[in-house]
Amino acid sequence: MSVHVFTYGSLMFDRVWSKVVDGKYEKIGARLHGYKRRKIRGEIYPTVLPGASGDSVDGIIYLNVSKSDVKTLDTFEGEYYQKEMAECGLSDGGNIAAWVYVFKERYRHLVEDEPWDPVWFSEDGIYTFFARFEGFE
Repeated sequence: MSVHVFTYGSLMFDRVWSKVVDGKYEKIGARLHGYKRRKIRGEIYPTVLPGASGDSVDGIIYLNVSKSDVKTLDTFEGEYYQKEMAECGLSDGGNIAAWVYVFKERYRHLVEDEPWDPVWFSEDGIYTFFARFEGFE
């Protein structure tokens, strides 16, 4: 059985996603409502946390991700994250349910109250990301 996965950080970028999973997946832009994307102290990648009703995070949903690739994503995300099912909004006004990796409550002290910038990551941070996480490139 396959599932949809909402990504909002490094995994939004094909260069990272394709290094983590084996499958090729269709993807669509989506918005996660009621969450906020924040920096993690000392890290290049972000997390999302539950926020106010007006908060939202733009990201990418990969469709029909295989069970084996979800298992790989669980390992990639590591002990700080837990999967939660969330409704995500689509540009056509519809909604789609997808797994999202959210920081566990017990690690919230590592989260900064500063937004994470995907444009910065795509232009600068991605190089540090690959240098730091050997085996990617």
